[in-house]
Amino acid sequence: MIREMFGKNFLLSFRIILLSQVLFAGLNAQQHTDTLKGRNLYRPDRLKSKDTLFIPATPVQPAQITGDSLDIRAAFMRDSLLAREQFIRDSLLAREQFVKDSIQRRQRILDSLSFLKKELPVLLDAYLKTVKEDIIIKNNEIRIIGDSVLGDYNYVILTFNLTEPFTPWKVNHSLTGKSVKFHIDSTIQKITSVQTPFIKCSFTYSNKNNILVINELNAIQNDRWGQFYKTPIDSVFFDHLQRVVKIKRYIQFYRVVNNTQRGAPLFLNLSQVKQYEYGPDNQIKQYQVVNFCDRWKAYETNKVCFIMTYTFTKQNNTYLLVRHNDPPNSYADGTYTFEFDDRENLKSVSFHNLSNTENWQRIIELNKDGYVNCYVDKKKDMVTQSLCMIYHLNEPNAKYPVEKITTVYEEDGVSYFQRNNTTGLSRMRDKMTMEWGPWN
Repeated sequence: MIREMFGKNFLLSFRIILLSQVLFAGLNAQQHTDTLKGRNLYRPDRLKSKDTLFIPATPVQPAQITGDSLDIRAAFMRDSLLAREQFIRDSLLAREQFVKDSIQRRQRILDSLSFLKKELPVLLDAYLKTVKEDIIIKNNEIRIIGDSVLGDYNYVILTFNLTEPFTPWKVNHSLTGKSVKFHIDSTIQKITSVQTPFIKCSFTYSNKNNILVINELNAIQNDRWGQFYKTPIDSVFFDHLQRVVKIKRYIQFYRVVNNTQRGAPLFLNLSQVKQYEYGPDNQIKQYQVVNFCDRWKAYETNKVCFIMTYTFTKQNNTYLLVRHNDPPNSYADGTYTFEFDDRENLKSVSFHNLSNTENWQRIIELNKDGYVNCYVDKKKDMVTQSLCMIYHLNEPNAKYPVEKITTVYEEDGVSYFQRNNTTGLSRMRDKMTMEWGPWN
């Protein structure tokens, strides 16, 4: 009996304790802060506050909405649409006009470049043959880069100056930049003046366009012969194919006033005459230069000082040039042979004079950039000396852009002496150890 009562009391006590702990935990949870801090919890009271509608103190009357306000709003929307349509239409018209102006401007530029491309080769060829002694064998086409830039003017010559770096047989002149200016007479559709780093002159044309007058820059001469104001005037004559056939170079002498100004004319002096003959292949067949002696008085007559005649023969990529002087000079007269490759690179030049005292060959070796690496001289199939180039084009701190080194070879084919023609230093090689000494 006692055990049964004890068991019942124990179960009742256990249930009371468990219920009290649950109630205590619930109260404690209400007293402490929620650990979720209100995240992602459903709160009906907040939804109720959001669903609440704001009711104005003075309600809008239906007559105010359906009356004049709707007409005004409709008119506003209509005007807005019309304004937008007009804006779009004006924008399209402006864009269309801009495109038309751009096309017309580009076409004008292209027309001007095409005109220069056509006219400049004849003028530049005539000018260079007049003022220089270069023997031009080929004028390359002037190209238009893109549709707004004129390409360079370049040509190939038979050069006698085989001591320069890069490619002295290829001459290149830029035709673009701030310093390049062309003046075109729209009436006669001709170029009347050219100003570039390599040419500054004006041009005058004859009625038949077969004579071109080149007016070069004026100069003042002040030496033992006197003080003169000189104006070079050159006349260039063309054949029916627009090839130069004759050039007459004149110099008009004037008195000098106030040390720098032109005074009264003194006399006109003929200084030089050049004549060209062409073969059926349009290549130069003969070129003659007549040089007149200087004269400083009006009563002095023009006298020929000497005449030099070149006769050309072309065989594939090889040019044979026979030079003849008048009066004759057996040491200077002879035959030059210029050999080119298919890329217009000069491979070698040889000369054999009439007196048989000169018989040499100079071979041109190129580097990977296409510039002259070395000029190698040969006599009787033996290397006698070389002139090599050291380029410092990609070295901003280099003292010299190019250095020229002369190497002399002995009869045994070995070099024992080198000279730097740029710095003036030289060095010797020891014949016993074959080691080079220092540059000094």
